[in-house]
Amino acid sequence: MHLLTLFFVIDSSHTKKRILAFKNHVEKLTIVSYYRVRNIEYENQHNFGRSPQKHYIRRFGKQIFNIPRLVRVLRNNPEINVVYAWNFDIALLFILSTLLSKRRYTFVYEVADIKPILLSKSLVGKILRKLEQFILNKTNYLCVTSKDFLDNYFDKYYDCNSIRHILENKVFPKINPALINITNTTTIDAKWKIGLVGLFRCNTSLILLAELATRLPNNIEIILAGLPEKHVTDSYKKLIDLENVTNLGEYKYPDDLSNIYSKIDIIWSADFSDLSANSKWLLPNRIYEAGLFGIPQLGFCDNTAISKYIMSLNIGWVIEVASIESLERFFSSLTHNQYQQIKSNYVDLPSDQFSGDEQVKSLLNNINDGLQ
Repeated sequence: MHLLTLFFVIDSSHTKKRILAFKNHVEKLTIVSYYRVRNIEYENQHNFGRSPQKHYIRRFGKQIFNIPRLVRVLRNNPEINVVYAWNFDIALLFILSTLLSKRRYTFVYEVADIKPILLSKSLVGKILRKLEQFILNKTNYLCVTSKDFLDNYFDKYYDCNSIRHILENKVFPKINPALINITNTTTIDAKWKIGLVGLFRCNTSLILLAELATRLPNNIEIILAGLPEKHVTDSYKKLIDLENVTNLGEYKYPDDLSNIYSKIDIIWSADFSDLSANSKWLLPNRIYEAGLFGIPQLGFCDNTAISKYIMSLNIGWVIEVASIESLERFFSSLTHNQYQQIKSNYVDLPSDQFSGDEQVKSLLNNINDGLQ
């Protein structure tokens, strides 16, 4: 299999884990990508420049001018027989680039987020759904990071006969077992260390954590690891200015995960960036990272998929209402015995629950069988 991958951001943990997993199972890998902050170079990579974030229409408006460049990549690599694209706009770029081509590719479309505009009843929303149906008509394999995306979005809005695969945001490559200690304990007199890890895009989370740190300075310490998106900069700056907030900044995935999670007692698994849909359905990287390192998780009922995940494994707590009052009551009453009881539930869970590339391997095996 000669695989072409298209990523709208190369500098993300999601992209890195996919590239590393694909390289293990294909004959040749070619990469086309944009970047968010900085380009990360890989073998056989074509860098298409910086991609605008948040503004979905403007992002595609820039990308459409790269159709001739993508056509050249395809023409210069005639051995490519499978194409993978991550998310709507980059998938549409590929489909439009092949409209006049007689070549046919096995096409894999992965969705890790559903943008609010795709659910809008506006004219723009309706047009975008027509375009996504156009993509799905050309899609052989539809991959999602959460089953709730299939149940609540694709099954509801589209006629889709693609073969489906779940590719969870599990940690990959696997962490050295010697660096994982899920039985470590926090001291009784210590503050609860609440961690938020990854790309910070949820303004509500940053505001709630800042209020919690302010109200309970003797009980709470916030640990941050990652970078903020532009639209949350103000809330991020207010949070990191607090005395009981430790900001670890940008980190290297997956190398720095062991050090980061060794500093955390409870991971903030919540996301409120789009409560109308995406935040209800997603399963973010940090729930798998925290799971691998045996860190109890905190979620809220608004996050349906995250809450189901936490409760199904009994690896954390789900608070009904996302308010500072609810958080204050929870942390004021949480005991170390209650904490250790939840943490001990990780002992019997296999590491494959949270890490590995078996799902990617299954997808590629399925594709290989179809190519023969």
